[in-house]
Amino acid sequence: MAGEQFSLDGKTALVIGASSPIGRAIAVALAEAGADVAVATTTRAQREEVAANSCANEIWALNRKGFAAAIDAASEDDVRSLVERVVSELGGLDVLVNAHDLPFAKPLTDVTPDEWRRVIDVNLTGVYLACRAASGPMLSQGSGRVINVVSLLAERGIANAAVYCAAQAGVMNLTRALGLEWARSGVTVNAIGTGWTEGSPFLADEEARRRLERYLPSKRLARPNEVAGMAVFLASDAGEYATGQVMWVEGGALSHV
Repeated sequence: MAGEQFSLDGKTALVIGASSPIGRAIAVALAEAGADVAVATTTRAQREEVAANSCANEIWALNRKGFAAAIDAASEDDVRSLVERVVSELGGLDVLVNAHDLPFAKPLTDVTPDEWRRVIDVNLTGVYLACRAASGPMLSQGSGRVINVVSLLAERGIANAAVYCAAQAGVMNLTRALGLEWARSGVTVNAIGTGWTEGSPFLADEEARRRLERYLPSKRLARPNEVAGMAVFLASDAGEYATGQVMWVEGGALSHV
């Protein structure tokens, strides 16, 4: 019975941001659970396109259907066309994962209006656009799972990251509000709250990484696959009664004074 509850056989998923370590781990985990999975980038950067194509290769190796697409997640046309392609080529859309992540760190007084708009557009508006595009197939079929990946910086602010923190907080409360809005529709909306994770571009500096690891209660960074299991739960029948929630997988960082 437990295995059946977590099975995604016959389901179709779309993971936007599968070019990031967490997005990739979630996409592969959904495929391992039985879903066909399309993956997309957050921006059109070449490194993201390469990473998304590599992720699609892993999905195909599991004998699941899917494809990789290079999009700008802040583009309404790109997102709408992507969802239409998923429905056309894979036969529907049951699970949407928004793992958008455009890191940005700079003192607020140095942030230009264009930079502000870009960070908000990708990290927050992009999630809105994806949810709006997915609402068509999901609401019409009376079922669906939306899973938004948010940083713990949605809950805790840090210096020199005000724009990023604001965007993440927006995604967190978008999740809560939309979970209520769609509660009777058969479509659940939840978020996975993540801490500092292996492969994060924020941790390129080795000394900063060591200081952070000393601070964390678990004394180590998260591994992307440790987040992916929560996504499978929320996407499956086992998570059917959870909506409007933020499920934290952050090694106790938020409990640290």
